[in-house]
Amino acid sequence: MPGYLCAIMDTQPSGTPERISLGKLISDVPHAIFHVDRGLPFNLIQLTKRPAGSIEDYLSGKRKPFFHPASYLVIALLCNYLVVKLINLHFYDAEELKLMDPLAAKAIMAYDAMQWWFLEHTYIYILIAIPVSTLFLYLIFHLSGKAFNIGESAVVILFTIAQGVFIQTFIYLCVGWVHDGSFRRTMETVNMSILILYASLVTFQLLNTISNKVIRSLISLFTGAGLAALWIASAYLLYLMLGH
Repeated sequence: MPGYLCAIMDTQPSGTPERISLGKLISDVPHAIFHVDRGLPFNLIQLTKRPAGSIEDYLSGKRKPFFHPASYLVIALLCNYLVVKLINLHFYDAEELKLMDPLAAKAIMAYDAMQWWFLEHTYIYILIAIPVSTLFLYLIFHLSGKAFNIGESAVVILFTIAQGVFIQTFIYLCVGWVHDGSFRRTMETVNMSILILYASLVTFQLLNTISNKVIRSLISLFTGAGLAALWIASAYLLYLMLGH
């Protein structure tokens, strides 16, 4: 697991929390990987009730009740993988393929195969997606006057993406059992919309440096869509790099 996945800082003896830096981000990797006995339910609840507020609490030094953001993302991805495997989630069904034009059926099956490839290679393409999306978010914050450094921007990314993955997993558990290709493809579109809106909400709440709510909303939606695009592009880039 690369260093940019971890960004926890301990409180200094003086009582003043040290800001999260890229160096500390790297040095805390072993702690993030091997200490997974803290507040997973706390993260789930707080990042649902008050997304940006809980992230700012973490960044301000109130980290003890939180599950580490890197570990949180790892657990979220693992849960998502297990649920998808459990329900054997495919984006088509045999009956609809029989009624389709052969080319359309082939396209849907190719899409399904690609989604499963992405699932099986998640832990590779996030090595591209996390640093790229962190840099993108850092630039958004910097241009908007929000004084977050790279490490702090990485924390926002880790918490936001992890919570989004948990939301997706919950949706799969609730309705992924419906064996209808059209329904499942629609569900995937709804999933992506929810993830973009969640990321936009987090960004909107954090960008309190922008007083004009219309401009703030537009920047937040752009950021949410941009993050989704970067994660999708990272997956496709890896797909192409490996010769598919």
